[in-house]
Amino acid sequence: MIFEVHILTNDADWILPWTLRHYSSYGARIFVHDGGPAWGPESTTLELCKLHGATHVVWDTAGQLNDDLARRLKNECWKGTDADFVAVVDCDELVYFPAGVKDTLGAYKRCGAAVVRCIGFEMYSDYMPEAGGQIYDEIKMGAPENKWYSKPILFNPSLLSESGLGIGAHEARPVLKDGRSFFVGPAWTTPNPPTYLLHFHQIGTLEQVANRYDATRKRLSGLNVARRWGNFETGIVHAQQKRDLIVPGLRQVVY
Repeated sequence: MIFEVHILTNDADWILPWTLRHYSSYGARIFVHDGGPAWGPESTTLELCKLHGATHVVWDTAGQLNDDLARRLKNECWKGTDADFVAVVDCDELVYFPAGVKDTLGAYKRCGAAVVRCIGFEMYSDYMPEAGGQIYDEIKMGAPENKWYSKPILFNPSLLSESGLGIGAHEARPVLKDGRSFFVGPAWTTPNPPTYLLHFHQIGTLEQVANRYDATRKRLSGLNVARRWGNFETGIVHAQQKRDLIVPGLRQVVY
């Protein structure tokens, strides 16, 4: 069973070591699409890719965060692959198989699942994890969220001609090889056994999370600003709002 993952990153080296450590534990092929701005031999992202056997791909974003550019990349990067399953993820998103990779993907293959909408959790910790091991060895608590964090980013490329992911990959209109199209949104049923999509943005102190939001907001493209794609609050306000939503719904996600 060949599993291929495409990771999009924009200066996210704070989380990339854990992301690569996770995917290298089961991903046969890992591609890191590096939105920079530093791509040269001194790039930390490049060094991390070498360390984990991932293919480093320069992704020219002009130093901006452009959600339409990300959408197009996610819908094109996998084409031509012979992998059994592909996942296209942001750097802080980990595709996690609670029933195990082999059994889960084998079940999806047998039932003919073309697209899997992974069940989303916003993981939470008020401290940054240690450098070694898997991030979910330390951070096991998260809050479920269906609308924004459950995404149809896992699919069988042999059955699709288009993945049809929308902005933010929250929804999709995939096209099958026979030309049929369908809509994957919040009502889409995830097959058994389930696959989780663990988001690791809300980790660290409130100030650390706020600083990440502020850095992201400063790099929003003109298109993002015009379409109101992204967060426009100050980092500290948005980070506190997120915590107020997450903490009441926390539960153990990883055992």
